[in-house]
Amino acid sequence: MDKNTIKVINDWNPIEIYPLLQDEYLREIKKILDFIEANKDIPHEELTKFLESVFKESFGEKLFFSSKEKCIEVAKKILDK
Repeated sequence: MDKNTIKVINDWNPIEIYPLLQDEYLREIKKILDFIEANKDIPHEELTKFLESVFKESFGEKLFFSSKEKCIEVAKKILDK
C-alpha cells in the first residue's frame, strides 16, 4: 500500500474521525489506488471526482462534507508524490 496516499488521506481525515486509527480509511485508499493504477496519467480533476464518490459511497453525504477545493488539493497531493 502506498504510504504517501495513506498519509495524505489520514492527514485530510475527510470524515473527521477522532481519534483516527492508522487503518481507518484503508478500504477507501485501496479503491483510490486501484483507480489510479487502472487509469494511468489520470488528471487530478478525475481523481477529485473519484475521491468524492468513494467517500460519499462509504460514509454518505451527511458525514462526507469536504469542499471541492479540499478534494482538489488532496488529489494533487496524491498524484504529485
